[in-house]
Amino acid sequence: MNVLSFERRYYPSTCPVCAGVSLEAEVTLRKVEFQCAACGAFEITSAARSAMKGLSREHRQLWLSQARLRASTVPLIACANETPP
Repeated sequence: MNVLSFERRYYPSTCPVCAGVSLEAEVTLRKVEFQCAACGAFEITSAARSAMKGLSREHRQLWLSQARLRASTVPLIACANETPP
């Protein structure tokens, strides 16, 4: 787990995976962290967030499941052409 030198500010938002209520915090310019009661904690790039808007709920949940398979502490949802940091 990365320890940050500043405290993240979380704002009420809508989860891009399940469309439920969640908390959102900007991590970097192109990456956002979500804390959702149904989906758990995950990070998503702005490109993946835009791409998910056209997908069904099942496909959005599949993207999150695939991100969890990468064995990171906080899953990162990204498009195939994006290189994770």
